[in-house]
Amino acid sequence: MALDKNTTSDDLNRDPISGAPGAHPVGTGVGATGGAVAGAAVGAVGGPVGAAAGLVIGAVAGGLGGKAVAERVNPTVEHAHWQNAYDREPYYETGRTYDDYGPAYEMGWSSRATAVDEFAAVEPSLAREWEARRGTSSLGWDQARPASHAAWERADRLYFREEDTAFPEGDPLSNDDVVDVLNDLLENTRDGEYGFRTCAEEVETARLKEVFASRAAQCQAAASQLVELVIAHGGKPAEGGTTSGALHRGWVHVKGAVGANSELSILEECERGEDAAVARYRKALKQALPASVRQVVQTQAQGAQRNHDQIRDLRNEARAARARD
Repeated sequence: MALDKNTTSDDLNRDPISGAPGAHPVGTGVGATGGAVAGAAVGAVGGPVGAAAGLVIGAVAGGLGGKAVAERVNPTVEHAHWQNAYDREPYYETGRTYDDYGPAYEMGWSSRATAVDEFAAVEPSLAREWEARRGTSSLGWDQARPASHAAWERADRLYFREEDTAFPEGDPLSNDDVVDVLNDLLENTRDGEYGFRTCAEEVETARLKEVFASRAAQCQAAASQLVELVIAHGGKPAEGGTTSGALHRGWVHVKGAVGANSELSILEECERGEDAAVARYRKALKQALPASVRQVVQTQAQGAQRNHDQIRDLRNEARAARARD
């Protein structure tokens, strides 16, 4: 690939191990950190010296692995995008600079590059890491979270969506394993149904009541499909939802009782629930499901993604409206 005439050697994202241009410091750096920890754990079997050697070897191997995972996420491109867009985002606070939001964006896309779960699953660890990774940013995690989430979603949409839904290799699952996957999704859809019905009861806006009621009905229909598939594969449908789902429903009730901005709070909590739902479907689609089952799961996964995106857009509208008030 020809270089722009203004490109310097410092712009080449050189691999810190080989010196070759084109390496992404996000992938290499994150991979090196994870690899060092893993290497130390393995090396510790041989005592302190083994742990020290494991740190070095793990960092090298992890750096290469991180590079492979994140090769498509170009930090130069991502920084350029967000530097141009950050002050038009609904969470932007007047007077803030890109120096405030930049570390949050970087945390978002770099975490997506190495993650096996959805944003909701890794958010607690990101919140803990924020103090160490914020640099000169003046944002607290509550203020930085929307930016990190936005960068995560952009990276996911541009670089990883096709990878997450690719047909997996390997032997087909046994009927028992298929039932386990389906029951996990069944609990997920019931969580969604109950959660959306609760939200419909909590909000006052007719538009949101209609959206939440529609989503609850869609979840109920999806659950019925999954029950039929479980029975067809010789299994017993799971009863009820999950503990995390019950906690989610309880949190919606608490948020609804807050008063001011309660609908925004409910939408934010709904988005977290939809993050978890999308994660469940992506996890299922990584399994070697029978073709007929996979077709149903794929269709439901696409619906879950659409639901997530609509809730996200409604949440953005609510945040923008609050900012104007």
